[in-house]
Amino acid sequence: MVLSLDEELLLLAYHEEKGTVRMAAYSKLDVCFVGALLMNLALLKRLRVRTKTLEVVDRKPTGQVDLDAFLKQIGDSEHIKSTDFWIKELKKGVKPRINEKLEKLVDHGILNHDERKVFWFFTINCYPTRDDRPKREILRHLQTVILRGETPDPKTEMLISLVWASGLGNAVFDSDERKDANKRIKEIAKLNLIAQGIAKASQG
Repeated sequence: MVLSLDEELLLLAYHEEKGTVRMAAYSKLDVCFVGALLMNLALLKRLRVRTKTLEVVDRKPTGQVDLDAFLKQIGDSEHIKSTDFWIKELKKGVKPRINEKLEKLVDHGILNHDERKVFWFFTINCYPTRDDRPKREILRHLQTVILRGETPDPKTEMLISLVWASGLGNAVFDSDERKDANKRIKEIAKLNLIAQGIAKASQG
């Protein structure tokens, strides 16, 4: 199974055993998930991303519900707007999309779906790892590219930028690797305009 950027982001963001979002990414998951979907559209050459603007250049449907919904909403706008504007706008209804994508990963046998009680009164949905092979492959690939200083392909560059935007660098690398790895991650992410839009949108 080939995972999309948003699916890879979720696997990195959710703790393998607890099945909840890692604290580092908790407050940023919505904007990062939206950013990942926009990156998917950019990879499919549906969007043009510039320093101050994001615009649709091809309205042909992708066949993916999430992407086509975003494509239509951006394309129907009367004015061309900034990436951070669209990230803040699109995150308003993104939680159900995140849940749907988590359930898709459950259906594919990668995650489990558990319900757990918190403080005896509240039930939360948890998604611990069932099959760790996809996540281990993602981590192996990221570690190889970053630690060896390799030039990432476009999709890997975007995933690295999402790692930076979500604050998940420490979850990807061991303590003795983090200083150099996070420096390299930041160097790559600062060149990605959608990642910069995520950072700006996260600030309010």
